[in-house]
Amino acid sequence: MRALGVDDIVAAALRVGTHRGFEALTMRALAEELGVSAMAAYHHVASKDALVDLVIDAVLAGVEIPPPDLGDWDVRLCELRRRCAAALEAWPGVDVLVYGRPPTTQGWRIMDGYLQILLDAGLTPKNALLGFNVLHDYGMARSIQRRLREGAGTGVPSDRPAQWPALSRVEAMWSQVHGRDLTAFADTLIVDGLRALLARQHAAPDTP
Repeated sequence: MRALGVDDIVAAALRVGTHRGFEALTMRALAEELGVSAMAAYHHVASKDALVDLVIDAVLAGVEIPPPDLGDWDVRLCELRRRCAAALEAWPGVDVLVYGRPPTTQGWRIMDGYLQILLDAGLTPKNALLGFNVLHDYGMARSIQRRLREGAGTGVPSDRPAQWPALSRVEAMWSQVHGRDLTAFADTLIVDGLRALLARQHAAPDTP
């Protein structure tokens, strides 16, 4: 039997996460999937935290940072967000791991990519960092929203329309708004906000 490598371990961990949910990813579950003892699993991976980091880095490794020749900063920004979302959506549940712990090596690489795009746009270092945090928090909120929606009902309760008149006005739209609509709206909102911030910076060039 050949020695196990990092690729074998990551593949086994992804199988556990896919079939049982990533909350079930433990060193014991990894050992069972690999067909080895728990002690043998620890020989290859020092801890569960190290295992989770390997999984996250494997999923994010394929996210390429859009180069400057792709287009203007706003095009690159939206494309990087799209690539990150696609990588996480390919492995449901990994987003919870990503947003629930400090950045891994690949996480830092992607953060650097976002910051470079924002700096290329002309934002000050402080505003570039703030802009990245808005993007990060939006991604985290979308991740939480997906978890909350699983198994939950949608729409306004039919027996309470009079109590919430504003909700009643938008009720007809509830079933017509899809994830892609929200994503496109958020991209536009964030980019427009960053453009407005750039304009304020130009009006006050001493902004740190």
